[in-house]
Amino acid sequence: MIVAYQFCPHDNDTHMLGDETYRPPRSAGFHDWRFGKDGVAHPATCPTCGRKIDPDFVNPKYKAKRRTWDVGATYDGYVVVSKRFREFCRKYRWEGMIFLPLPADRDFFVLRLSNVVAFDSKRRGTRFEDPCPTCGAFYNVIGANPVYVRGVTEPIKEGFLRSDLEFASGPEQHPLILVGIGTAEELRKQKFQKFDLEAVEA
Repeated sequence: MIVAYQFCPHDNDTHMLGDETYRPPRSAGFHDWRFGKDGVAHPATCPTCGRKIDPDFVNPKYKAKRRTWDVGATYDGYVVVSKRFREFCRKYRWEGMIFLPLPADRDFFVLRLSNVVAFDSKRRGTRFEDPCPTCGAFYNVIGANPVYVRGVTEPIKEGFLRSDLEFASGPEQHPLILVGIGTAEELRKQKFQKFDLEAVEA
């Protein structure tokens, strides 16, 4: 039985955290990544592992690169949507959708979701690797697909939800986005660019 659809934005070839980089100490045991410069951590990331620790951070200089796309995902786990996409969602008044303005780009927004669905990591066999001694979270959270959710026994009809877990490595980590059956149908009708919908079964 299909209970929802996973909403999968395409990569838009940008980073919200910015272009500043540095290589963390190899003794930390984590991969090199884009989270600071001159040995000073990016203010939105953990100074040891580089995971995002400020959920409200938005780069004041960020501008959408793919101007014709209605939806896109940055390499560091942000979902950026067009004004057209925002107005479509507002029309249906789906709860828990927050559209954060981009200070440097009035035509696009960062999508945040407050409605949460529990991901069944045990059933999926998700791996939690490389705990960070500074922030206490895992640098690697591997195993998101196929998507298994807990506590959902019948199809979700409407709206957008995010998983309670975030997946990927370091600053790439992001929650999964699920949409209800009816919402998926409305999205298909609009022919928005660029995302995929993948069935989530109970």
